[in-house]
Amino acid sequence: MKKTLARILSVMIPGILLPAALLAQSGDSFKGDSFGGQKNGVYGNSNLKYLFETVGISGSGGSAPLWHTSNRQGLPSARESNGYLHCAVLGGMSLLDGLDVEYGIDLGAGAGLESDCFLHQMYVDVDYKWLELSLGMKERWGEFKNPALSSGGLSWSGNSRPIPQARLEVPDFVDVPGLGGWISFKGHVGYGFYTDGQWRKDWAGKMPDTPEYADGILHHSKSLFLRFGNEDRFPFVMTFGLEMVSQFGGTLHNMTMYGAKQDEYDLPSDLKAFWGVLLPFNKSGEQGWENGNSLGSWHLTADFPICDFRFKAYYEHFFEDHSSMLGVEYKSDSDGRKRFVSYGFKRNWFDGLFGLEIKVPDGLPVNNLVFEYLNTRGQCGSLCNVDAMQTERIDGRDGMYIHSKYLSYTHWGVAIGNPLLVSPVYNPGDGTVPDANIEGNLTFLSNRVRAFHLGLDGSVSPNVDYRILTTFTRHWGTYYRPLDKVEDITSLMLECSYRPGHSNNWKISLSGAMDVDGGNLLGNNKGLMFTISKKGKVL
Repeated sequence: MKKTLARILSVMIPGILLPAALLAQSGDSFKGDSFGGQKNGVYGNSNLKYLFETVGISGSGGSAPLWHTSNRQGLPSARESNGYLHCAVLGGMSLLDGLDVEYGIDLGAGAGLESDCFLHQMYVDVDYKWLELSLGMKERWGEFKNPALSSGGLSWSGNSRPIPQARLEVPDFVDVPGLGGWISFKGHVGYGFYTDGQWRKDWAGKMPDTPEYADGILHHSKSLFLRFGNEDRFPFVMTFGLEMVSQFGGTLHNMTMYGAKQDEYDLPSDLKAFWGVLLPFNKSGEQGWENGNSLGSWHLTADFPICDFRFKAYYEHFFEDHSSMLGVEYKSDSDGRKRFVSYGFKRNWFDGLFGLEIKVPDGLPVNNLVFEYLNTRGQCGSLCNVDAMQTERIDGRDGMYIHSKYLSYTHWGVAIGNPLLVSPVYNPGDGTVPDANIEGNLTFLSNRVRAFHLGLDGSVSPNVDYRILTTFTRHWGTYYRPLDKVEDITSLMLECSYRPGHSNNWKISLSGAMDVDGGNLLGNNKGLMFTISKKGKVL
């Protein structure tokens, strides 16, 4: 422990002095705190700003508490003591009327992490009016969720490290012409690649037998959202849309393919594969692993004010295939011909994240509240692929975040979606779950959960803020490997932040967190997180 803390301090102390010595100019406030870029919106203007953060985590129990590792863009480690610093330089300029360029680079180093030095962000965004081309790796958060208070989106949450990608998008809602501003849309299409191939190999190498893993995995995502309502005329606004993500391509190692164990097997990554993931589930009722791993979410939100309060109610329904995406199965006759059968709302629609966010009027000690209920127990039922002589095929056991070849929907061992489905980096390898809870296991030990979550933040003075996260999660394991007994985990976090002076460009935070009754999945963890951040303008 002492050796680890010494390494953490060796990272933090130089980092505390670096901004003051080299980046003395200030001006940006931590009100609206973010490591993302920001549009200028003024022709001919440019800016360049720096952001700096150094973090130290020390704890006990075997792992860092859940809320010290989750929804932090994959920066902290799950190890009970770790620390890091990272420095970002972000800028932007307007080249022509309506044409803007934004860019950024974010480098870090640490102790007790999965990698001691890392490139966290490096991107260039080119915006022309309402259209944007984004190239590189950039922090992105889940759709329609409060990133500081939500438990996290189901398809994408900001829980893992950024994925390098080329992404064409409409980042903000744009009115559909001729409809008086009553209908607007946003969306994106992106392709990229995972950067954790070597990590997957090393992690899987801890397994006692020949390790199975995949590397060189490619990434694809897309979304389309429609917003109905005009807040200038009527305060009630609804948003509906679809978000989809795919893992495809790459090389499989030590896996059984077509009945034979193969050292290496390359999955398709040609232009046909890129087109195939753009239109997944393209075969009638079929999606083989050669087509990649496609998943996603339906989103439905409603925004409305009551008195001086602002409310957002939302529902996100996660799916792994067509059965949970559309509520359909297919029946086969004796000749193998298939026809779709709709089960409507009878199948799986109560799986999802249900949430309510409340924006509180100014002048009160609470600023925002988030209440969420998460249910992933259904997954289209416990039956899957019944006997071939049956006329009806049953597609259950959807295996949320689990795939037969890519093993898990993770980046650097961390869930890309909601972190309450405990990530593989927490697999402790103490044998408490027979044949599964092994260090080096790249899959999820429990994806059937029910959770209640509360998040709130506020200010006790102009310079002192706080944030509280409280989560109760019940785990059943998976359909293929249920836990020996249901495990209940309570995860708590209290964070206090102080911004000295009047410019608010420094921020000092102290956070305490714990996992109570964490059982075999998390353990009983306690920890303190100390953070010093600074942001300011260079130009």
